[in-house]
Amino acid sequence: MIVEQLLATAVASAFFLAVAFVLRFFLKRSFREEHGKVLYLALLLLLAVYVGYVAYVWRFFEFVVGFLATAGALGLLIALSLVPWLTDLFSGISIVLDPRVNIGSEVEVDGKRGKIVDITLTRTIVSGDECLILVPNRKFRDSVVIVYSTKPMERYFKS
Repeated sequence: MIVEQLLATAVASAFFLAVAFVLRFFLKRSFREEHGKVLYLALLLLLAVYVGYVAYVWRFFEFVVGFLATAGALGLLIALSLVPWLTDLFSGISIVLDPRVNIGSEVEVDGKRGKIVDITLTRTIVSGDECLILVPNRKFRDSVVIVYSTKPMERYFKS
């Protein structure tokens, strides 16, 4: 088995070199001044075919398929585990861009009332009754938030 693989690789290597030299000879004759660019492209294509053949002979595709399947499953697992964090992140961006919610605004979230002390991309810090309440930003998006200290709405929706 290994002897057959070595022989096939040697034959493929010899064939690759022979085709490369013949290709170079004909391209120099046909494209006198720009034969380097065309030769580079042709050799790149020939090299891709050669690498594919050698990978097939040595059964590298079995390893690659297993590796890609494992990488895909791992990527799916990582993506699913990042969903809550990404939800907080995009909710934080929308809170930062909302002109009615600012640092110092008095809000009520889930029955807890206080002033906003800080807004980050993943959580909003509200000062409650002698404590700080860390509210995930997705809570602002998913629940009813009452903002007590807003300015009149005509200012935001003037035409």
